[in-house]
Amino acid sequence: MYAISRGVVQMFNRKWWGCAIVALFALWIPIQANAHALGQSYVFLNILESSVTGRFEIPVSDVNRLVGADLATDGSVEKEQLTPLADAIAAYAKRRVHLSPDGTPAPLRITGQRLFSTSFAQFVQVEFEVEGLTELPRTIDVDYGIVGDLDSDHRSMLVIENNWRTGTFNNEANVSLTFTPDDHRKTLDLSSSSLWRGFMGMIEIGAHHIAIGIDHILFIVALLLPSVMRRKSGDWEPVPGFRDAFLNLVKIVTIFTVAHSITLSLASLGIMQVSSRLVESVIAASIILVALDIVIPLFGRRIWLVVFAFGLFHGFGFASVLADMGINAGFTTLTLLGFNIGVELGQLVVVGVLFPVLFLLRRAWAYAHIGLPYGATALMLVASYWFVERAFDVDLPAGALLNSVVGLFA
Repeated sequence: MYAISRGVVQMFNRKWWGCAIVALFALWIPIQANAHALGQSYVFLNILESSVTGRFEIPVSDVNRLVGADLATDGSVEKEQLTPLADAIAAYAKRRVHLSPDGTPAPLRITGQRLFSTSFAQFVQVEFEVEGLTELPRTIDVDYGIVGDLDSDHRSMLVIENNWRTGTFNNEANVSLTFTPDDHRKTLDLSSSSLWRGFMGMIEIGAHHIAIGIDHILFIVALLLPSVMRRKSGDWEPVPGFRDAFLNLVKIVTIFTVAHSITLSLASLGIMQVSSRLVESVIAASIILVALDIVIPLFGRRIWLVVFAFGLFHGFGFASVLADMGINAGFTTLTLLGFNIGVELGQLVVVGVLFPVLFLLRRAWAYAHIGLPYGATALMLVASYWFVERAFDVDLPAGALLNSVVGLFA
């Protein structure tokens, strides 16, 4: 944000007024799309491996005009009130919207209707699928005739919500096409998409998840703290050399990676599912127990079994990210591979930053007598707070403050 602000100041200092206006206008369009403003309707597309699905989002007030309905416009419409209108809305949408992948007209199959409420208005969502596709088209000719039946100042915006090949996921801001009553036929160009861009996008998502996944980071920290030490007669002492510490680290990280890769794959493929509440609770518990082992020797040489078991649950946690983003519908092998590589790269960054520092500190008296026990205690306190919230589904006081404080160090 600071870099953007500084750039804007420099533009004005250099009197690049035209560039500034263009930049502001470019930013204004996505904001409007994401805001679901009145006087606007939307088309969201999901570009999958060999299919295209999506939805129209039309304000209730406009639905009334388009199909002769009499729905309330004060935000009080219930979803049951859409049922009698379902056929009329579906027939109208199919009659007034035409998609032609690679120039060949393709029929729309209406798959469902929902009610979407905002703070100021309600929208009817009409879900659809483009029929007859066997492969991803390079272009789609779009005739969005709905906009022509509304006011002259009405605008309809097409947003690509998900497109694996371009690394676009859960996008609701960047507008690809804008339709007006006088200009409702346009062509959507998909030729710039590629498997490589999608694969790199998955790597970025995996790395980003580690960057924002504070609980995963703290679990890695709990494993790293004792990796440069060894127990002798119940007390911690530094490992004699880098090789010993590095081998300890590689063994633990490899076990954790293998474990979470297994369940990430099983869950993403739909072979095994576990309650998210259980998964998140166990992830918090994993931090507690691994940190407790630093203070009180619980597992000894069996720590690798504990790491493997908890790693399985962390894998379910990683899989929930893909499920929440709705990107399991295509390119399964590349999705899992890219996401997993991103996760490992994120973990390597954490390890690469912390491990050298801990190795240099290992001989200090304060590390064994203050750093290890108090660091482990801090980890247990934070994770215990999370465990109570997750296991009992409650929001404890100061939860947001705690997460923000932890986020400063994660």
